[in-house]
Amino acid sequence: MKKFIFLTLLALAGTSAMAQQKSFELGVHGGWSYNKMYATNYHTRTHWGYAAGLFGRVNFVKGIYLEPAIDYTHKEVVIERSINDTKLRISSLDVPILLGVKFLDFPLAKVRAFAGPIASLLFKPIEYGDNITNMENPPLITSDKTMFYVRAGVGVDIWRATLDISYDLGLKKFGQTISRPQTTNITVGFKIF
Repeated sequence: MKKFIFLTLLALAGTSAMAQQKSFELGVHGGWSYNKMYATNYHTRTHWGYAAGLFGRVNFVKGIYLEPAIDYTHKEVVIERSINDTKLRISSLDVPILLGVKFLDFPLAKVRAFAGPIASLLFKPIEYGDNITNMENPPLITSDKTMFYVRAGVGVDIWRATLDISYDLGLKKFGQTISRPQTTNITVGFKIF
């Protein structure tokens, strides 16, 4: 009888530990981006964008996790002109695959750091917004349909809510006269399970 009680308590403790550390989580997230690019012979101004999508998280031992996601993103940069500024618009489907570690574990919050690559599939060619007419020598866009970025950031989980702050750097230019894109992201999410 003592062995049965001991084994039952041990099984309950193991089940409780597994329930506290879910091996897989799925959630939705969205947020804002602050985008920066430079164009030869033109002044550019950073501009806001947005993103929304789904993320998964596979939890390993010692706080290490893998987080793939799929996001619709829209980014804009303003090209300044003496009359009528114009915007450079980028719409894409982004697939980040991030490796992270939970390095602080408080009773109500977990603090994480993460990094990894992003494959960005453009929905359509990068385009200029309104007021492109009569623009002398607009920056030439020669990018492919796929761009690649690297992302690094920190995040915090409070119950099922997540908050991430990250930085993305493009691995190639959008054209000979347009620099690699740089993006700062603020993302909030909710773990469905």
